[in-house]
Amino acid sequence: MPSFENFFDKVKSATGKTAKLAKLKMNVVTLTSEKNKHLQAIGQRVYNLFAENHAIDGNVLKENVREEISQIERIDEKIREHEAEIADLQSNTQHVDVTDVTDDAEKN
Repeated sequence: MPSFENFFDKVKSATGKTAKLAKLKMNVVTLTSEKNKHLQAIGQRVYNLFAENHAIDGNVLKENVREEISQIERIDEKIREHEAEIADLQSNTQHVDVTDVTDDAEKN
């Protein structure tokens, strides 16, 4: 008969992994939201440049959005790291086998 300590260790481990997965997924959602804000800022800057000049100079545009692009690249890298960690955790998840020990107790 499996010990209760072993069972609780498995449950605790699975619960910890589930919590870590949830946290990583929430981080991905947060980072994606932050990325979208940077993309919107780029769009606004492009629109403002066009509205001012009725044309867009590529060099001016590049200078105006350089920091936003840098932030997006940083965010994309973090998202990839989190997604790799999520995939790793999901592939290594142990399944907890639950058996009804009350049936054994009633037989004794």
